Amino acid sequence: MSRLWTEGRRENTLPGLDRRFTLRHSPTALALGLAALYLSGCGPNCQSTCEKLYLESECNTQRPGRTTDELLQRCASECEEALKRPGEIGDYDPYDNSGSGSSIVLENELQAAVWMECVAESACEKIDDGYCAPVW
Repeated sequence: MSRLWTEGRRENTLPGLDRRFTLRHSPTALALGLAALYLSGCGPNCQSTCEKLYLESECNTQRPGRTTDELLQRCASECEEALKRPGEIGDYDPYDNSGSGSSIVLENELQAAVWMECVAESACEKIDDGYCAPVW
């Protein structure tokens, strides 16, 4: 999956589709493509996503008063619970700089798939700047 940056805005395309087919045009199509990757065993999963966020060898995101183990457990729990619920992508866009994500909840499998892909393909600095929310 490629990501294009054009004039300060992000455009996502699915493999094999015209580059003009973007997230702005069909967030559901993007989410379905990501869900297919997740369900096929390719791409990120809850464990790899949470490890990227919190392990010292990765982004090493820290929260005051919480241990790395607590952060990993909450992250995995939230992600796995979202994967159990079918639903639409709705207005959720992890590529929108939404801050720390404390009020953002992954509600379903499509949102979780898009979130995992965002974390997998984003630099730690972008995540620290508020992209790929929620980060607990």
